[in-house]
Amino acid sequence: MKKILIYILYTAAVVLADPSEMLAEANRLYEERHFDSATVLYLEILDRFGKNSAVMYNISNCAYRNGDIGAAILYLERAKLLSPTDPDILANLDFLRTQTVDKFERVEETFIQQTVDSFQKLTSLETKFLIVLVLSVLITLCLGFTLFNAKMRTVKIYLMMVLFLFMLIFLISGLAQRTTQKNTLRCVITVESVSAMNEPRGDKIMFSAHEGTVLNIVKLVDNWYFVSLSTGAGGWIPKTSVEII
Repeated sequence: MKKILIYILYTAAVVLADPSEMLAEANRLYEERHFDSATVLYLEILDRFGKNSAVMYNISNCAYRNGDIGAAILYLERAKLLSPTDPDILANLDFLRTQTVDKFERVEETFIQQTVDSFQKLTSLETKFLIVLVLSVLITLCLGFTLFNAKMRTVKIYLMMVLFLFMLIFLISGLAQRTTQKNTLRCVITVESVSAMNEPRGDKIMFSAHEGTVLNIVKLVDNWYFVSLSTGAGGWIPKTSVEII
């Protein structure tokens, strides 16, 4: 009831406000330690103006101050999708992982896998496609100069080849990242603990995990997710025990 009342009051107060005013008010509420009220405004900003990593970062901070580790990690993971190299997001994620109960070890990756993963995390998906667009424009300009100006034609051709190579690398990387995001769903446990079973409503526990642990969603059947850990262990959990990143 309290949260509903907070939502009504603050939504009514800012319905005609612009995003900068709403953000300033939400930040003020956060500074005054009114974390529930600040969260309502931050969520309203996301709802009205779209995804924003900085706003998600702030929601995560509110959740952490309220002792909600699951929500704090959830919104940081969502922010990371938009800003994969943001040092504050990465630092807070590392810190929050030390606050969780589970400390599952990742499956060892090969050097090539680590290199590819590092490159994929350099920029967001949107940035990769923006780079492809810019490089394609530069290649078009170089082609025009080459066709209509014979000076330094060889240099221009080599330059176009280099630009095309980089464009191809970022295009392939972007397409691979989009395919991965489309086909790979991840979620965060938002309840105190959950036991993954051998089947929906099964009688054998495959593994147990706690609030804040990130899981991969393999498939959905009715209201059950088949999920897997970074270690490779898998099992069925209720849909209501997690939130999709």
